[in-house]
Amino acid sequence: MQTEKFEGTIEQAYGKAVSPAVNFEGDYTKYENIDEIRTANDFPSNDDVVNFVNAKRKANARQKAMQAALDAAGYEKPTLENDEDLQVKTIVKALLARKNADGTPVHTQDSAEKAAKATLGIA
Repeated sequence: MQTEKFEGTIEQAYGKAVSPAVNFEGDYTKYENIDEIRTANDFPSNDDVVNFVNAKRKANARQKAMQAALDAAGYEKPTLENDEDLQVKTIVKALLARKNADGTPVHTQDSAEKAAKATLGIA
């Protein structure tokens, strides 16, 4: 067994934005192989395995049903090929990531949006 650390940031909780975001960290003991699980008597019961497999199957079926309903209603997943807003957002994200040699941003949000729209020929 080995101790593994984790960390994260909470930006939303209870349906509301958390501002400023709250950081957290912790650790847990991770099994490295099946024998450690059996030795620790932490092996899932047959009911646990059935519940796990059923939950996985339900999630898969639910996702397929949701996609079929969206397809039937005429909703199409936005892609770079078919969605102008996504094209602009993607270019803006790349432009905002670019920095000068001193680390300052090359673009503001506004200048990045203007440059993206000009590149795409959008008024």
